[in-house]
Amino acid sequence: MTSRPKTSSRARTWDERERRNMLLNIGFGLVIVAALLLLLIAWGVSWYNDHLSPVASVNGTSITRDQWSKQVDVNQFRADYQLRRIRTLLAEGHIGAADAETRQAVISQRVGQIDALSLEQLIDGTLQASLAAEQGVTVTDADVDAQLTQEATTPELRHAWVIEVKPEVAPGATSPTDEAVSAARATADQALADLKSGGDWETIAKAVSTADSKEQAGDLGFVDENTALDAAFRDAILAVPQDTPTDVVEGSDRVFRIGRVTEIVAPVEDPTFAQQVADAGISMDDFREALRRDATRVKLNDAIVAQYLAPGPQREVSELFVQNSPNETGDGAVRVRHILYSPNNDPQGALDLPQDDPAWAAAEAEADATFEKLKTDPGLFDSIARAESDDTSAATNGGKLGYVANDGTMVQAFADAIFQPDLQPGQILEPVRTEYGWHVIQIMHYPTDQEWVAGLKTKIDSGELTFADAARDNSDLAEAADGGYIGWVGKGQLDETREQAIFAAPIGKVSDPLEIAGQGIYLFLVQKEETREPDAAQKAALEVSAFSMWYSKEKAAAEITRDPQITSAV
Repeated sequence: MTSRPKTSSRARTWDERERRNMLLNIGFGLVIVAALLLLLIAWGVSWYNDHLSPVASVNGTSITRDQWSKQVDVNQFRADYQLRRIRTLLAEGHIGAADAETRQAVISQRVGQIDALSLEQLIDGTLQASLAAEQGVTVTDADVDAQLTQEATTPELRHAWVIEVKPEVAPGATSPTDEAVSAARATADQALADLKSGGDWETIAKAVSTADSKEQAGDLGFVDENTALDAAFRDAILAVPQDTPTDVVEGSDRVFRIGRVTEIVAPVEDPTFAQQVADAGISMDDFREALRRDATRVKLNDAIVAQYLAPGPQREVSELFVQNSPNETGDGAVRVRHILYSPNNDPQGALDLPQDDPAWAAAEAEADATFEKLKTDPGLFDSIARAESDDTSAATNGGKLGYVANDGTMVQAFADAIFQPDLQPGQILEPVRTEYGWHVIQIMHYPTDQEWVAGLKTKIDSGELTFADAARDNSDLAEAADGGYIGWVGKGQLDETREQAIFAAPIGKVSDPLEIAGQGIYLFLVQKEETREPDAAQKAALEVSAFSMWYSKEKAAAEITRDPQITSAV
């Protein structure tokens, strides 16, 4: 009988191989899920960094990278659009090649800094929105619509002409004398009178104008609000009726100008502007958001300026200012002023003039006579320097040279005179001859300026010295000739530091010395205070500077952070 193996009665269990395969599949699936999660997280982080990560903050309000990127796109479109507009105006003959080149250069410079400038615009927009709310200023959709219309409109163009009279500048001088300025104004006034009495523009322009364009009767071509002209003259040209001369306008360059307009091209709104924005890949909502920031600044500016233009406290002020000088710490440093008498009143011509020429003796005689006058009355120094010195800068600075150091840069004979030992502040030296002429020199004082200005205040307070005399003989401001008188000062005209000092000064007494780094030391005398409405000159200054001064203070007080990788582009 043969035996047979018995079969097992135990139920078959899960095959080890199948279990292993399943675990592997689960593990592989978990790895895939984990990888997908990591990819999703990485994508989310990347998306966050590209869109929502903060690139700046203003008082705790974040500005995202997405906002910044959109502002960059808007600014790039604006630059491209403006460049296209310039090319069109040039092709139409409405602006000249030089004007077009200047405008294009300005735009190109902005494009080169577009990242950082866009970020700063967002910072300003965020802060100004908050300040506008505090001031009760609201910006409506209609305001934004108006900004959009302005953006899409080519400004009015005017065919302008100019007669300009530039004051004569003596050979070797850098600026005209007051007499030359007065003569130039008189010439311009007469030209305007001739025009108003029916004189021919072209004839008068060719006879009177000092401009290079006088042979073309002063033709400036077409100009608009963006044309690079003296600001006061441009404003006059844009306001004057057609075929009517402007008043005589004194420019910031001290040139007197008369303008006229012979043709006016009305503003033109571009009907394709919105489509061009869309074609640039910019949503109109994003573009309008940028315009809303612009409108906010405009309305906030108007609101702040209106406050400063209202009647308010003003103070009548005289000012003494001693300017910082890098030579103050130099070897042997001393502040001096001088009156120069050159042969034939020509410092440069003296260099080549024979030593025995009679003009040298005549100059010496003038210097000797002035020296004798000043020994009797040193207070005449400023007025004589302004009226008689052949150093043309004396007409505006009274002959003050500031600190001079014994470093070999000064003319040797002049240096030998002022660096003598035991010279005293206020001492007037006997006339000194250099290759430029004869100099009458006064030792003003030695370092430091702080000690000297403090001493001036003490003398003024005690009655030993008047503020007017102290300003005349020590101040580096143009108003020194008038005893430092700068007139009525209201809020918003000056920088905050000086404004605070003036309105804190006791009326009728001299303020404490105010030192401002990078500028110098000030003393103020407030004669009186009144509630006054700004005059025309003050209004013009306030309209230009009041908002920027106010906003600079507000911005300085805000807590602002910036992405250094963006701001380093400037």
